[in-house]
Amino acid sequence: MINTKRVSILLLVLFSAIMTQAQSLTDLVNKNVASLGGADKLKDLKTQYAEGTMEVQGMSLPFKKWVVQGKALRMEFTVMGTTNIQVVNGSEAWVQMPVMGKPDPETMDSSTTKLMASQLDLTGDFFRYNEKGNKLELQGLENINGAQLAKVKVISHAGITTYCYVDPATGNVLKTLNKVDIQGQSMDLTTDISNFLKTADGFTYGSVISQDPTGVKITVSKLENNVPVDESIFKKP
Repeated sequence: MINTKRVSILLLVLFSAIMTQAQSLTDLVNKNVASLGGADKLKDLKTQYAEGTMEVQGMSLPFKKWVVQGKALRMEFTVMGTTNIQVVNGSEAWVQMPVMGKPDPETMDSSTTKLMASQLDLTGDFFRYNEKGNKLELQGLENINGAQLAKVKVISHAGITTYCYVDPATGNVLKTLNKVDIQGQSMDLTTDISNFLKTADGFTYGSVISQDPTGVKITVSKLENNVPVDESIFKKP
């Protein structure tokens, strides 16, 4: 004979756990959105300009980056007296890398295009994630360098899987993990984000970004939002 009271208790515990996890994920998403500047600011975020330095193989390289929300991205960095360019513009993506002996613009390889296209969304993976077609799954807490961070699995609308490690107190994403294809080699790319700053107009961003195993460290010295961008800079010469 079925013990209906026991079953009822088990179902109550089960659904309570499901609701707790769902609420926790909702809280985490809300904290992340608030940490970035809030929903009202994010929905009106149209452009972004950043500059700073990239540390690569012992060299410090100045860079500039322009993004038009959801549409286009241009990255420039200077090395050995040359200006090198990477652009994703809708369905078109191109590079101009004189430092690699390629002074003329040419089509970007598909793996790099996919990586750069994921940076077109200035509002992050969590903001309006359902509308964007992103899937989020809270996978509990994990100890990262002595801190208990919430681990969230994100599958983007483009099918890219990212594991985000979020500070439950602030909502800031402190670490991400991706499996990427770089120059034909598959690798686990770990990104650490730190030194969070706030712009004059109230947006928060991590100003120091370190990647492993590439050894690249990016320091953002200037970031401006909703500034005019001449969209001709994204067109292939």
